[in-house]
Amino acid sequence: MLRHNAWRGVLVGATMAALTVVGSGAANAAGAQATAACHVDGYVCMTVNDVYEPTVYVAEGDSYTFLRASEVTTISNDTSVMYCFSGDFNFSVDAGETLEVPRTVTELVPTAGRCLS
Repeated sequence: MLRHNAWRGVLVGATMAALTVVGSGAANAAGAQATAACHVDGYVCMTVNDVYEPTVYVAEGDSYTFLRASEVTTISNDTSVMYCFSGDFNFSVDAGETLEVPRTVTELVPTAGRCLS
């Protein structure tokens, strides 16, 4: 009986160690993905918390409207134009600026002037 319990302890310990390694690797990968901004010259690139459309690219000068309000976690404006964003509140992202703060967004439009706040 002692041998059976000893092997059980070894197997349980090995399984727990393997799960810890796999779990921490998955958590690190998910964390890295959540904070990594996308950059494509000539586009506004947005990382969205959406299974069906995790990354949205908008060509310089184009507008974009989400089908439903979406949580955007990063916005990289790699264009030469300022963009106005509408959603839970209005804000702007200047040309060349990257924003890494979650925001609920419904649409974005290019502007040559200022955005309504």
